[in-house]
Amino acid sequence: MISDFLAPVENEILKFKKTLPQASVGKKISCYGVDVCDLSKTDIALVGLNESRGSDDVNKNYLKTNNLRKELYSLFCGDWSVNLIDLGDVINGDKLSDSYYAIQIISEILLKNNVIPIFIGGTQDLTFPIYKSYCKKGVVINLTTIDNKFDVGQIKKEINNRSFLSNIILDEKNELNHYSNIGFQTFLNSQEEIDLLEKMHFESYRLGEVNRNIEIIEPCLRNSNIISVDFKSIKASELNFAHNYPNGFQSNQICVISRYIGLSNNVSSFGIFEVFDNDISCSLLSQVIWYFIEGFSIRIAENPRNEDFKGKSYHVSVGNEQLKFFKSELSQKWWLELNGLNNNSNDSTLIPCSNQDYIDAGNQKISKRILLSLKRNFV
Repeated sequence: MISDFLAPVENEILKFKKTLPQASVGKKISCYGVDVCDLSKTDIALVGLNESRGSDDVNKNYLKTNNLRKELYSLFCGDWSVNLIDLGDVINGDKLSDSYYAIQIISEILLKNNVIPIFIGGTQDLTFPIYKSYCKKGVVINLTTIDNKFDVGQIKKEINNRSFLSNIILDEKNELNHYSNIGFQTFLNSQEEIDLLEKMHFESYRLGEVNRNIEIIEPCLRNSNIISVDFKSIKASELNFAHNYPNGFQSNQICVISRYIGLSNNVSSFGIFEVFDNDISCSLLSQVIWYFIEGFSIRIAENPRNEDFKGKSYHVSVGNEQLKFFKSELSQKWWLELNGLNNNSNDSTLIPCSNQDYIDAGNQKISKRILLSLKRNFV
């Protein structure tokens, strides 16, 4: 059924693939419809998107997925043991809603087979059908966007790349457990939007905060299921001024973020949108994908509650609160156990945190992230 919604990789790319060195990504990746592909044995699937009818932008010169494939295929693999497949491009429907439906079905099929989709191209409103593919599955849905804007917009407006988030978090049937934003810039967001996120106890990290210490976002990404990246969150000078946002992430920072995303055992969908079609954007995007695969290849499944967990626990008193921290000896990651919650679930009381959160607690200070977690679970 998945083939009904996909256009296979074009012959031009298949011919280019044959000319590449044996150790290149292009030689290691299978192409759906050409190679013998078994989704049950696949780890990561690339899915190209060329749908831009949900754009509210003047500049609609978006990424051509074949240009991206040439850049990505030309890179050399790391020390990976990862099975990759390129599913080609999603066929645009007669209406935008038809494209949403196709993306949702593709995502559902891949998730059912434990395949992580990397959706590439198109506009960020395509995050919505990815989110819908998780609904009614009885699973926790934590969404994080890497974006200089919240994209809440007005819920009454037809969904587009400036308002898709309102259709997720303000809908009566909202199944979103938690939302986080990384890289927002205050002057690009209304005070009403900022107040809304605070009222709902959602997380947000200003660009300046991340620039000062990029490690603060790792626990947030570790707790996420769906990651949606707006490529305009990268500053214009890094992309040959493909857009008009002078402030944003540097190219090396977005690669670090992508590696964090790959490392997260919870991340099961990764979308990279709003990529304008120029050479430097394609080159950087290919490296962002490379770093995600690199992170995925060294994932470590850890649960501090399991008997085989290799780490230590620390008890800290902060006022009347008794906090229990865990630290892994393998990954050096930290978790906080929130007491008083339902312990029948293995993960419901475990909150990813950082070494700085532990240090702050020892100094009788509860960090912003832990405070938000307490409010979400107890208020």
